[in-house]
Amino acid sequence: MWLDRAIKWLLPREEHFYTLLQRGAQCARDASSLLVKCIEETDRSSREVTIKKLKDVEHEADRVIVEVYQELNRTFVTPLDRSDIYKLGSELESITDAIYSTAFQIIVHAMEDLPAGSRELAVLVDQCCNEIYQAVSHLQSKTSHLDIRKRCKNIKSFEDQGDVIFRTQIAAMFKNESDAIRLLKHKEFLEGLEGSLDLCDDVGNVLSTVVIKNS
Repeated sequence: MWLDRAIKWLLPREEHFYTLLQRGAQCARDASSLLVKCIEETDRSSREVTIKKLKDVEHEADRVIVEVYQELNRTFVTPLDRSDIYKLGSELESITDAIYSTAFQIIVHAMEDLPAGSRELAVLVDQCCNEIYQAVSHLQSKTSHLDIRKRCKNIKSFEDQGDVIFRTQIAAMFKNESDAIRLLKHKEFLEGLEGSLDLCDDVGNVLSTVVIKNS
């Protein structure tokens, strides 16, 4: 085992993985910003334009994760554990995909109005994605590990706040909404937002693990 470690220490490590992960985090941040914009818009045509931009971001996220997989397959020595790079890259792509899928429900379900709590949850997703971007951007710096841990705690706090909002709004919806179809549409939309927050928390957990391994 000591020989394997010595070989890895002597061989050059492919540092561009940090750049790829940062691009993935940037996609998530761009997507979350567009999500908030989409929810704040009031007319259908503006929302459709924003959702088209979201689709472009989602395509970029797909390209990034393909590059991550390709580089993992042809790189002998990686700056972080292969499994951590794979998981972090995959989870970042999942956030962007979940955000786009949630926003796309507005078109698929022809939603004119959005459920109460939508903007609050979207803002929390955006805050999480900003924290994720900052944390991923500092992964390469050993001196920033305390800052990354703090950002991971912030992500967990935002996710906890989102759980409260989600449960409160779902309970109110089932109590007050008499239109079954509208209820199902609004419930699915809030679930998409809450699911996006859960994915952000998953990324926070991966980042915490990476920091512990590399401290």
